[in-house]
Amino acid sequence: MRTAIRVLFFLLVSGLAPLMAQGTDSLYKTKPFERFWTKPRLVPKLGIGTQDRGFVEVGVQWHSIYKHPLSLISKGAYSTVDIFIDHSNILVGPKVGYELTVGLIGIALDMTYFIDYNYDGESHTRNAWVTTPKAGLSILGFANLFYGYSIPISEQTIDSISRNRLSLVINLNRDYFNLKEARRKK
Repeated sequence: MRTAIRVLFFLLVSGLAPLMAQGTDSLYKTKPFERFWTKPRLVPKLGIGTQDRGFVEVGVQWHSIYKHPLSLISKGAYSTVDIFIDHSNILVGPKVGYELTVGLIGIALDMTYFIDYNYDGESHTRNAWVTTPKAGLSILGFANLFYGYSIPISEQTIDSISRNRLSLVINLNRDYFNLKEARRKK
């Protein structure tokens, strides 16, 4: 009789244990100091700036965010176009670059191919390559205020714009608004 009661008690307890135990999935989801990279996504990159005259920057970035308990890190390659317009001509600068931000600090490096249309009023065009290292303040990679210095890397230069540049650029990654539900890198 005692053996039967012990067996019945054992079966009852072992049968209830899985119902009362907390699954590993729920433990993973409630980690207070979770760290992960989001899957990269193609996001719009929009900005304004000045380099002797105002310009707009429009393009895309292959953007990823690292969630850390203390801050956010973001990184990604980008392709944008700078468009300068004044009363006499249009200056266009398609470029490629890479950006890295850690909390409130950010750096970037890009290479731009400037095309200066009608620079002399007689419909002549000139082209020049520049590389621009940039550094500045960041709001966790979402908005960046960067100072850059354009270094000519081609024989022909464009003197109508300064080498110093100040820009405010926003990376419109929707993962910033809901990091808990963002797709994660494995």
